[in-house]
Amino acid sequence: MADTIVNSTVNAISTNGTVWIFSSLTATLQFLLEPIGETRFFSQMLAGMMLGPSVIGQSAFLQKWLFPPKTFYISETIAFFGGMMFMFIIGVKIDMTIVARSGKKAWAIGILTFLIPLLFCSLFFFFAKETLPSDHPLYKSLFSITFIFSSGSFHVVSAVVSHDNTFSMDHKTYQLMGLSLAVMITIIVYVLRPIMCWMIRQTPEGRQMKETHIMSVFLMLISCAFLSEVIGQHVLILPIIFGIAVPEGPPLGSALTDRLDMLVSNIFLPLYYLYSGSRFNVFLIDGHTFVIVQLLAIVSFLGKVIGTILPSIYWKMPMTDIIALGLLMSAQGITHVIYLQAGLNITIDEQSYGNALLAILWLTGITTPFVKFLYDPSKRYLSLNRRRTIEQSTQDIELRLMACIHNQETTPSIINLLEMSNPSLENPICFYVLHLIQLRGRSTPVFIDHQPTSKKNPPQKNYSEHIIKAFRSYEQQKSNNVVVKLYTSISPYETLHDEICMQVAEKRVCLLIVPFHRQWKSNGIIESTHPIRALNRQLLRTAPCSVGILIERGSLNINNPQTNVAFYSVGIVFIEGNDDREALAYAMRMANNPIVRVTLVRLMEPRKKNKNLTNRDPDGDLIHKFKVECIQIKRHDYKEEVVRDSVEMINVLRSLEGCFDLVLVGRRHASESNLFSGLSYWNEYPELGPIGDMLVASDSTFDGSVMVIQQQKRSGIGYHNLDSSLLPKQESLTIVEIPRDRKTFPII
Repeated sequence: MADTIVNSTVNAISTNGTVWIFSSLTATLQFLLEPIGETRFFSQMLAGMMLGPSVIGQSAFLQKWLFPPKTFYISETIAFFGGMMFMFIIGVKIDMTIVARSGKKAWAIGILTFLIPLLFCSLFFFFAKETLPSDHPLYKSLFSITFIFSSGSFHVVSAVVSHDNTFSMDHKTYQLMGLSLAVMITIIVYVLRPIMCWMIRQTPEGRQMKETHIMSVFLMLISCAFLSEVIGQHVLILPIIFGIAVPEGPPLGSALTDRLDMLVSNIFLPLYYLYSGSRFNVFLIDGHTFVIVQLLAIVSFLGKVIGTILPSIYWKMPMTDIIALGLLMSAQGITHVIYLQAGLNITIDEQSYGNALLAILWLTGITTPFVKFLYDPSKRYLSLNRRRTIEQSTQDIELRLMACIHNQETTPSIINLLEMSNPSLENPICFYVLHLIQLRGRSTPVFIDHQPTSKKNPPQKNYSEHIIKAFRSYEQQKSNNVVVKLYTSISPYETLHDEICMQVAEKRVCLLIVPFHRQWKSNGIIESTHPIRALNRQLLRTAPCSVGILIERGSLNINNPQTNVAFYSVGIVFIEGNDDREALAYAMRMANNPIVRVTLVRLMEPRKKNKNLTNRDPDGDLIHKFKVECIQIKRHDYKEEVVRDSVEMINVLRSLEGCFDLVLVGRRHASESNLFSGLSYWNEYPELGPIGDMLVASDSTFDGSVMVIQQQKRSGIGYHNLDSSLLPKQESLTIVEIPRDRKTFPII
């Protein structure tokens, strides 16, 4: 009994030590290789291969300690279970309706990137077999490896690698296997899928699915994997088919991916990479087989690139995009490793496995950095030929604004802000509303146009029904003064900024309004969403127009513009710079609205008090214009405060508490000003700048809403450092402007 406990303890310690070494090695490799664009897959596979018998595992002692026999098979089983779960998640995220309507170009590229490399590799296969004796292990493995390198379809490859040995079976057995697979697919489609659809109907809209329903789906998955083995198929065949049968998106598809993504990607897949890499033994590889397999990989790579280039040239795609897409289609990854593992010791020997694993590794290592270098969607919008700002636009043309909404609770605030922006016949507004939804439970981003006459999107679930109704009601109330266009974007947060910026550039928007990542509820609860904060920071870096971050508090998110509010009180804190001028220009638009009262508070240092405000000074010019056009209207006001340092400036800001429904402030100011001395060390939210941060910080008592505005950078200026709320960094860019292809106002 004592010996058993000791052995179990030793095995547990060695397994934990193996995982710890693997994690440390992966983190080190990722740190070194990420700057050149390598992915986690490359680092994890390389770490697994280094822990195997090729490098560290050459020592018999270390090999026994790293991979003890009693725990190796348990860990390997867990790793393969992770591979099965990964393929199931892939199936869940596949939306077959999107695949069916992908269009001729996508279908042509998909088909040719399979057929052309398969043709090339098949020709090479027949020539290569002539150089090998019939009893050579590679002679039997080459057929499966050819399909693996050529195909991107799991079903095709899995069938080949798992049934290459069924040619020796009798015809009746082969027919029974095919019939059993057809019966199981029928059960999945006509029994299991209707059960899951019933579960969805039992879930109220907006609510999470019951845990019993989720567990039932997991039991279905395990049963499919078991029956896949029972009927003679590979264990991964039915799980991925079952995954495809799961209704995509919320509530079921998103619930499954939410529960499995982190578990599989952070625990199961690293184990899979570890044990896949550890099966690689460089000492089993000889020069002749190595050359054959690597040449086969090169032929497959060229075939995929050619299969991408031919239809892309026919449809006149940009050459940079063609090359990037060709490299992307030729990249290898986890699915190809799963293919190899599925065929290992069945149709693929260990020597051929090692050769193929090397080919997958170097192909991925080369193509991924080139793709990241060639394909940069931000090049289309980072800088435009002319600026898109409110300050540069004139009063007598339509003002184009875009607002991003993450949930329907922010709708009243956005409508109030739109009302304050003074939509009228003399100053029409074209207002774009982009409802942002995190991509969950599907693999393909979706962009939905909600215009009544839009034919771009087929009917599908309306995720934005309440938002659409609210804005349509406001649009009808304002008659011809405002046009509201609504869209829904379902995308991952990591790339959502590209989608937003592309829409901004296409629609020629002057100001993009985004909600702050923290929300103050009426009961005092503060909610924080960090993905939204990362998105806002990306938009501040890359947006091709001015950006306003709206912090909703006070009456702005309570009042309804359709209830005839008497007045909205708007304040502008003006110091100096482009961003302050953009905020003032927006406030001057609001000042023409009879239900808006505007107060301009200018903070000046003593040394600038006597400066001539109208002599070659853009700040002074705009303030003078405000005085001439707005002060004569009695409800507006102008105040000038002389402040010597940051303490006096803070005191002035505290005096604004309780005075305004909305305060507009600029984000960036000149760094040499004494007013900001030492403030950068205390910034809680650098993306808001020093003034905005002081108004909404955790220790602030200011109870009104705040809008922090950053004016679009001039043409040729790129990223700026968000950790400094003062002056931006600059770099040169050569970027073309997206052509305007249609009008958006007015609608007839």
